[in-house]
Amino acid sequence: MNSKIEGLISLLCVALIPATFALRGNSWQKRFDRAFLQVDGVTPQGRIRSFQRALRDPKLRTDVSKAIDIVREKGFGKGHPEFIEILWPEGTQARRDLEGINALTKQLQERRSELQESASETNGLIDVIQSTQESVRFGEEGSRAVVSSLLKRVESDPNRAQRLVENLLRNAPVEIESPSYKVLGKYSEDDSKNDEAGDTDTGKKSFLTVPPLELRQYDAFRSVSVPLKPSGTLSSSNKIYTLKNMGSALTEIFSYLELGNNVGSTMMSMTTPFFISDTVADGTQNMFLKLPEKHEVDPPKPVTSSSISFDDIPETVMATLSFSGICTDEEIERQKAKLLERVEKAGNIGWKIRNQGNIDSKSDDLENEGFEEDSTEASKPEFFVLQYNAPGTLPWRRMNEIAVVMEKATLTKDQDENVTESEINIDQSDSLSSNEGGEEGSSGDDDTENENTPSDSKIEE
Repeated sequence: MNSKIEGLISLLCVALIPATFALRGNSWQKRFDRAFLQVDGVTPQGRIRSFQRALRDPKLRTDVSKAIDIVREKGFGKGHPEFIEILWPEGTQARRDLEGINALTKQLQERRSELQESASETNGLIDVIQSTQESVRFGEEGSRAVVSSLLKRVESDPNRAQRLVENLLRNAPVEIESPSYKVLGKYSEDDSKNDEAGDTDTGKKSFLTVPPLELRQYDAFRSVSVPLKPSGTLSSSNKIYTLKNMGSALTEIFSYLELGNNVGSTMMSMTTPFFISDTVADGTQNMFLKLPEKHEVDPPKPVTSSSISFDDIPETVMATLSFSGICTDEEIERQKAKLLERVEKAGNIGWKIRNQGNIDSKSDDLENEGFEEDSTEASKPEFFVLQYNAPGTLPWRRMNEIAVVMEKATLTKDQDENVTESEINIDQSDSLSSNEGGEEGSSGDDDTENENTPSDSKIEE
């Protein structure tokens, strides 16, 4: 019986174990990653070689036995965080996949409820598909011109075309233009793991990784935008993140860019991520993408029947938090709450959440004029949802972010000194991490295939 259990666990390891930067280049986890999960830089022969060497690694049996003993001793309910940490350490692709699947268990139920609700009012999923198809529009030259253009792109650069297709397997897509930004600060929250699991009331530990809070300064860019219209029914009038809404909006933008549905039938490339303006003062939500740099100054005019518009997005500082899976209204509300909590826990970082309408900056003037400050929609933070992946991407590999607009905070002299000291500590920590990673990467590995596992690209400037 024990041998059967060990055999099952070994098969699971073979199927899921990837690399992690904290592991040696010749570890069995690293080799399993190259054999099964690494997308780039590995030949078929290299995959076979890595798999064979991983199976011969004596630490494989040791780690599997240790993980099984933990479950025997503590039970799966209490022991699974340690079990997972041994076999799928934090930072590995398999760990990210497990966390994505965990998020989907709740998100898919919410999506199912959405479809069941719409089915009682219209035709459910059929109505979603029809509304998306109706948003597909080709340019004047028709679908043949689009197919011809696509074939020319493939012929001119087949390697890039292959990498674009492989984006369906990546968390972060490559070979796609995106807005540039620089990271002003990164803040971890190691003490929040129990909160992420939702098990604080039971005292259970969680295997879920707590993503860092990132403070980013985005460069100005010009966007192509469409309204993200609510469903319009009484029961779902406040629901924004539905398949119907997001599918129709994204299809209209895709038609304008990729299918040439514009004056002149100019075909352009999609960019990433696509933004959704979640909380706005006038109550309207939009989906928008950065215009391709080649057409940013003078984009083709949209056709008269289109709801496409262009907006100049100014330089913006935002605090962001990543999450996996799909976007539902319930998931976005959970992520908003987590983001606000993380910003508060970050303390005096020199930035604060900006309320729309600059209510805070106007409060003194209002008091002087004898007016009381009114708490309205305009005083709410401005949130954005960022989605990076194309439709068809493995759902547990989808990468999303929730973001809130920030502004400079007025600090006292003591606070300013604390912030400066904190920034120095962050820089020193990043430098130490970089040096440690370099030392580990230089440790000898007898594999002959490419040992450099590419990191997830983060569209930094």
